[in-house]
Parts: sequence; C-alpha cells; structure tokens
Amino acid sequence: METTVISGFLLILLAGGCSGTFALPFKHNSQWKWENNWFIWSIIALLVAPWIMAFISIPDLESVYAHESNTVLLVAFFGLLWGIGAILFGKGIDYLGVSLSLPIMQGLINVVGTLMPVILRNPSELLTPTGLKLLTGTVIILAGIILFAIAGHNRDSKSRQTHSETPIKKNFRKGLIICLLAGIFGPMINFAFVYGAPLQEKAVATGASSLYAANVIWSIALSAGFIINLLECIRLFGKNQSWKTYRHRTTGGLIMASLAGVLWYLSIMFYGMGGSFMGVLGASVGWATMQSTAIIAGNVAGLASGEWKGATRYAIRMMVIGLVCLIGGVVVIAL
Repeated sequence: METTVISGFLLILLAGGCSGTFALPFKHNSQWKWENNWFIWSIIALLVAPWIMAFISIPDLESVYAHESNTVLLVAFFGLLWGIGAILFGKGIDYLGVSLSLPIMQGLINVVGTLMPVILRNPSELLTPTGLKLLTGTVIILAGIILFAIAGHNRDSKSRQTHSETPIKKNFRKGLIICLLAGIFGPMINFAFVYGAPLQEKAVATGASSLYAANVIWSIALSAGFIINLLECIRLFGKNQSWKTYRHRTTGGLIMASLAGVLWYLSIMFYGMGGSFMGVLGASVGWATMQSTAIIAGNVAGLASGEWKGATRYAIRMMVIGLVCLIGGVVVIAL
C-alpha cells in the first residue's frame, strides 16, 4: 500500500513539472498573438491527446459513457467552467509572465482545489488531524502566493522605469485580477475528477487498467472546456484579424504550440494516474502537491528564461521566501 502511494506521489510530481513548464514553448512564438498559440494548444491538449488516450486505454469507451450518462453531463459541466479558467490562465501568463502568473494562479487553484473536495465530501474531516494538517499546509501555500504577488509587483515597478507609473500599475492590476479569476475557475477540472469517479469505476469494470481509468474523465471534461476556448479564439481572430499570423513561421510555430499542448495534457494525465494510486488522498493531497510542484517548476523555468532579470534584491528576496513557503506547504500536506 505504501509503495502504491509513493508511486502515485512520484507521478504527481512529474505532473507538476509538466504543468509548470508547458507554457515555455510559447516564448518561441513571439510573432504570434495569444489566440494563435492558444488555438493550437487547445486542439492538441483538449481534443486530440485526450481522445487518443481514451480510445487506447479504455476498452469499451462507448459503453462506459452510455451507462453513466448523468455523470458524463456533470463532468462536462465542470469542464465548461474549467474552460473559462483555462482562457483566463492563458491570458494571465500573457500579462504577467510564467514565473509570476503561475505562482498566483496555480497557488489559488491549489487552495480551492485542495479544500473544496474535502468540504463537499465531509466538512468534519477538516477537524481531524489529517484535515488540520491540510489546512495548515494550505495557509502556508497561500502565504507564498501573497509573497510572490508582492515580488512581482515590485519587479514590474522597478524594471520598467522608462514607462510611467500609472500604466505599470494598471497592467499589473489587470493581470492580477485575471490570475485571481483563473485561480477560482481552474480547480473545476479537479471537481470533474472527483465527481467523475463513477466513470472510472465503470471503466475498470469493463476491463480498463485502474492506472489509466481517469482518461475516461479527461476526454469529456477537456472537450467541454475546448468549446469555451474555441469560441474565445474565434472571437479574437475576428477582432484582431490574427488568422493572417499563421502565414508567418507556420511550421515552427505549430510545433511549439503543439508541444505546449502535449506537455499540458501529460500533466493532467499523470495527475489522473497518480491520483488513482493515492485513492481518496489524490483529490486533496495529490492536487496540492501537483499545483505546488508546478509553481516551483514554473518559477525555476522563469528564472532560467530571464523573466526576473533586473529585479531588485527585495523582489528576489520576496520571491525566494514565497518559494520556501510553497515547498513548506507541500511538505506539511504530504507528510
């Protein structure tokens, strides 16, 4: 049993690494607008990859959906809500960069996605030793988010001294609001995972491996999210006439945006696999571990790509302390 939990924990760490770095390929598409990258990402991450894996890993996919139609609708509903969060997530990265936006968004996604499944399942669990440990770790993670936000505001204010103060504050404030909203809608994908449990059980009963059973959930939830993302991209294509952007550096751009899609889908697939190993802990401890690992990975990637170049010592210090809080919060939750 302990070996199974450890295997699940390692898979979730891998999921967090993929989640924290998936947006890096977008940096190579500087000639593309946000919607150009996000449209290709959505096709790969939300349609192609989920359905390929579902058909490969679930022997009698149609039968599973036919016998659990109510669950399918519920999973699709959470997928639609998550789709809104996915759009905001992408725009948050566009506004504030990987190393600042990811800690804020995924940190909040962490808090909401970790506590809500427990609250919805049985609120009294929060008063048990395990629940109190979960609350303590979540508070520490939340402190890390706040410190990252302080660091990011200081970074933007000091590193762009050639611009006026008002536009800087306005840009950061707008980006911060987008990130906070993304953090609220983002955990809906975890709700799809929690409430999609009957689909997993039916998939296993029809011959699917429990390791890959979560794929039956992702294909529905992510397809529903794709609808929202597609509509937003189409709106922006019309507004910005950005279809024409695909005429420039098409091959390289497609490869980079597709790579981002593959990396992101791997994060959600590995999370499902790890969550299956961890059982009831997967939706709370597993989710917290994945999101915090993603923050750490995204921050390291942002540092390596120069997003914090020119930042003040104060900003760096706040960022490092925030990072320590995130790591500490994961340790408290996982132990």
